[in-house]
Amino acid sequence: MIRLPVATRTATARSAAVIRPASIRANWVLPVRGLITTNYLQTREHTGIDIAAPLGTPIRVSKPGRVTESRFDSRTGWGWTIVIDYGDGALARYSHNQKNLVSVGEMVRSGQVIARLGSTGNSTGPHVDYRVMVNGIPVNPVALQ
Repeated sequence: MIRLPVATRTATARSAAVIRPASIRANWVLPVRGLITTNYLQTREHTGIDIAAPLGTPIRVSKPGRVTESRFDSRTGWGWTIVIDYGDGALARYSHNQKNLVSVGEMVRSGQVIARLGSTGNSTGPHVDYRVMVNGIPVNPVALQ
């Protein structure tokens, strides 16, 4: 487990292959301050990170973009989920939210509160499951800091 503040850069795991296109690294921040309870594994089971924090903690968008999903996803077990398209081939998914605060089509600015941290769907406790894809390929969100 790694404790990581929102805007801190950290080294990535040596075993993880990381795609780091220079064009997408500018101005990324993690969505919450908290404890990383599941690291990026680069497996089909978990292509993101889990960040635990108190229930109701504000979840902030990583960088400006457009909301493409804001719904309860019972099919996958992600619960209340938001997907943001950043317009540069990158998108991010924020899941297990207690409450979504943005709507599909809405433009969001970097750092804007988009949800409240929760434990909806298949969840073991309050956290955000944060996943980033670039051109359809999962990337380690910590590597974008």
